[in-house]
Amino acid sequence: MDSCQLLCEFQVQPHVPKNFIWPKEYLEDAHEELQAPVVDLDGFLKGNNEATKHASKLINEACLNHGFFQVINHGIDMNLIAKAYDEMDTIFKLPLDKKMSVYKAHGSMWGYSGAHAHRFSSKLPWKETFSFPYYVNNALKPVVTNYFKSTLGDDFEQAG
Repeated sequence: MDSCQLLCEFQVQPHVPKNFIWPKEYLEDAHEELQAPVVDLDGFLKGNNEATKHASKLINEACLNHGFFQVINHGIDMNLIAKAYDEMDTIFKLPLDKKMSVYKAHGSMWGYSGAHAHRFSSKLPWKETFSFPYYVNNALKPVVTNYFKSTLGDDFEQAG
């Protein structure tokens, strides 16, 4: 499945559960539709200095003004991306008690979070996160794989 098909799949929702619908007084009026800044890495990957400077500038502006951006022509194999989505689905479709068993502890950077759901009594946020370490000084250690196995179990080694 390509990224366009995936995006279309996410956009077509025949029914939104009531516990995700927020009262109007909590919503902000948008003056325009938010467009994610697009950063093209094709020139960077080809070693083009001007394209690299331009991409760097776009990333800086996007981080300062939006907090996020979309990357195109990144060179990552679409099959690898599809496998990553499959692994994400496996984790986020786990029963809530399993996800809560690896809940991000106060002060920790790693674990599951229901996006501050504890702050809202009746309405749920639209995202979940599962944060994990990806780097240590000794690059030979399989940090991500070890984290997934130690927190979720051996069945999740592939996710790491």
